[in-house]
Amino acid sequence: MFRELFAGDDEFAVIDPRREQEFAAGHLLAASNLPLDTLASRMAYLLPRRQSLCVLCDDGGGEAEAAAKLLNSYDYPNTAILEGGLSAWELAGGTLFSGRSVPGKAFGEFIEKSCRTPTIDAAELQRRQQDGAPLLLLDARSEEEHRSYCVPGAVHCAGAELIYRALPLIAPTTRVVVHCGGRTRAIIGAQTLIEAGCENVQALENGTMGWQFEGLELEQGNRDALPEPGSESLILTRAIADRLTQQWHIDRLDSIAALEKRSRYLIDVRGRDEYEAGHVVGSMHVPGGHLLQHVDRYLPVRNSIVVLIDSDWVRAVTTAVWLRRMGWRRVYVHTIETSHQLLESGTGIGPVAVEDRALDPREFADREELMRANRAYLDWEIALYEQLEGEPAAPYLLQS
Repeated sequence: MFRELFAGDDEFAVIDPRREQEFAAGHLLAASNLPLDTLASRMAYLLPRRQSLCVLCDDGGGEAEAAAKLLNSYDYPNTAILEGGLSAWELAGGTLFSGRSVPGKAFGEFIEKSCRTPTIDAAELQRRQQDGAPLLLLDARSEEEHRSYCVPGAVHCAGAELIYRALPLIAPTTRVVVHCGGRTRAIIGAQTLIEAGCENVQALENGTMGWQFEGLELEQGNRDALPEPGSESLILTRAIADRLTQQWHIDRLDSIAALEKRSRYLIDVRGRDEYEAGHVVGSMHVPGGHLLQHVDRYLPVRNSIVVLIDSDWVRAVTTAVWLRRMGWRRVYVHTIETSHQLLESGTGIGPVAVEDRALDPREFADREELMRANRAYLDWEIALYEQLEGEPAAPYLLQS
């Protein structure tokens, strides 16, 4: 019965209400972690339609039953508990996945393999930098991560803004390298530029971790970032966005209806300052690259409707394309400039998007310990793809 849910089109959520540490130790690929102590405060925006089926699972600690009672008390009537929990799933031949944000990271590994995304290792990148050849090194992580540490010489440009900001600045002869902390955002970022028409684009293999493996130092306090695009640049990037919407069958919404027959997520993918200055009522701020990497955190209801909101169309389309490729069938884009709705200012709903920083090199006094932690992390991430075989949720990630 549980496996059959993934073959249908009805909406459902798989919720693991255990503590974060227990979830990271082993969980279902399809599960979103909503711990009991935060469930009540998060259900309104993460489980927006009370009629959605909520499948709850734990490892015999009683959290699933407690979560079901809590949801029922808030008028969520359609709950079910996975019989036997995680132990029964393993006994039946199912796989448990360790770590966090597994769907997004596994998808990145799939894209690298299926698209054969070009990569460059740290030693070769350093040689090119020393040779002085035209090279644009882009850090696709968040602004805060970039300032904390990055590969020397990198310029910040968040992954979902690469077409929006970087593409108009790339000359045909310029070599482009995209880096992140590990693998996922560099792979997706490089592939984004390639499919937008750029040549000579590569992902830095293993990101800042790979740079450190070569004994090279990271740069701290770098505030270099690509500027907002001008009007002429937007003409080019909007044309590319138009092509992508046709290629991936993404519809544009001129208005947002008040009621839907399915769960609906309104996600504003602009910068935090833009969002707080004025956003659609009920929308949640999640930058596009962050959403893709942590999709299980923000979109727990499968087969739901996702509306990506932007002011210029390009960033929302970039994000929408990758969500479609991750198996989300109902993805739409909405531009605020065409909205007839009143906007509200302020912080809005949901938490501030923050990246996991478990392997921040500044927090390791022992370099050898950091290198061991980095290698263990990369081994874990690279192996995710091989674990997908036989998983009922895997087809959501393997459709590109």
